[in-house]
Amino acid sequence: MNGDFLFILIAKCGGTLTNMGGVILSPGFPGNYPSNLDCTWKILLPIGYERNYRTKSAHIQFLNFSTEANHDFLEIQNGPYHTSSMIGQFSGMELPSPLLSTTHETLVHFYSDHSENRQGFKLTYQASIASTCNDPGTPQNGTRYGDSREPGDTTTFQCDPGYQLQGQAKITCVQLNNRFFWQPDPPTCIAACGGNLTGPAGVILSPNYPQPYPPGKECDWRIKVNPDFVIALIFKSFNMEPSYDFLHIYEGEDSNSPLIGSFQGSQAPERIESSGNSLFLAFRSDASVGMSGFAIDYKGILLILICGNI
Repeated sequence: MNGDFLFILIAKCGGTLTNMGGVILSPGFPGNYPSNLDCTWKILLPIGYERNYRTKSAHIQFLNFSTEANHDFLEIQNGPYHTSSMIGQFSGMELPSPLLSTTHETLVHFYSDHSENRQGFKLTYQASIASTCNDPGTPQNGTRYGDSREPGDTTTFQCDPGYQLQGQAKITCVQLNNRFFWQPDPPTCIAACGGNLTGPAGVILSPNYPQPYPPGKECDWRIKVNPDFVIALIFKSFNMEPSYDFLHIYEGEDSNSPLIGSFQGSQAPERIESSGNSLFLAFRSDASVGMSGFAIDYKGILLILICGNI
């Protein structure tokens, strides 16, 4: 032996990174990554800068990226868990744009299947200290108005038709010493279980729509329009567990009114039109399988009476 040594450093599959900055490589980089990987890296910036304080966030920059499109994925989540909100999911040959987390904890998850392997990725992260409020995000099934995040700035939220706002529609960026936070907390939009609907038109959604509805739900909706109107129901989507989960529709204000029909399965009902100005809808799910549920448009239609000569 001549005393020369060759050292080969192989990037680890996952790990915990606690420095203010660093590099993450796919295993094997710059060579190809192996098959059947499931790697998780956690970026944990120094404690003491929590979400509602002078936040340390991770600025992520991609230097190389090449994975098997639609088969091997890199996911980055805004928090330390696989259930944390996702910042981005990437696959293929396109170099992702830079990302910025809004907490001091970020999860990087890479997984590959059993087939084609590529070079993988190289990314850097760097801690940054915010001097404004965090991005409040846009609620799923809703809209946000306003992008400014300086102290004193306000942001408002509105839910899509059929969804209800949980929280306040207007929030304000507040600075308290070295803390920057939204007051109150940003709201969410949910498809509620039941309600009283009196507008001339609207949307009725099963709970959690378009996600599966929960088991054991009993939700009642009462629709009432002006006395000289009738109500039309138009089913936009319908998918319920057959023989176990039902949507009952009654001609009137409660379940003692005449039953128009009980609906189940995946066949959307035809348009339903009331004879009066009120309808009662009762949704019932059992304790087992939840399906995607239903989305129903309703609208009031002016009732025109034509009288002949007496």
